[in-house]
Amino acid sequence: MRKTVVAIGLVSVMAFTAATAFAWGPGMGRGYGSGYGPGVATQNLSAEQVAKIQKIQGDRYAEMATVRTEMFTKRTELRNLFHEPVLDQAKIAAKQKEITALQAQMQEKALATRTAVAEVLTPEQRAQIPAYGPGFGGGRGGGMGFGPRW
Repeated sequence: MRKTVVAIGLVSVMAFTAATAFAWGPGMGRGYGSGYGPGVATQNLSAEQVAKIQKIQGDRYAEMATVRTEMFTKRTELRNLFHEPVLDQAKIAAKQKEITALQAQMQEKALATRTAVAEVLTPEQRAQIPAYGPGFGGGRGGGMGFGPRW
């Protein structure tokens, strides 16, 4: 009798684990796929243009590493302020203003990068960009992969 109960328990645990794994399953999780990318991925670029654009994007990525880290820190601090026993509206508003300033800084850098990339392109290549939509291209984004579907 005891062996039967143990066997049924083990089968139940394995079934539950398998059901959870399949429910998580492949979906639109994090990974590589179509997302916001360079915006010029489908252009006929020369090797020199590709090198210049990659350098511009690489430089921006390096510049933004500290801003992204700071943004993460500020968001964590804001979240922690909401977990305080007594909410301090002034501290919360000040932290939100810091986050908003960082977001504005990120937007300014993104605009500068987009402008710098556009300057590398010929007028004919720039004329084709709107046909692909704003910022469409291969890049990190919601691609097929394992992960939460959010």
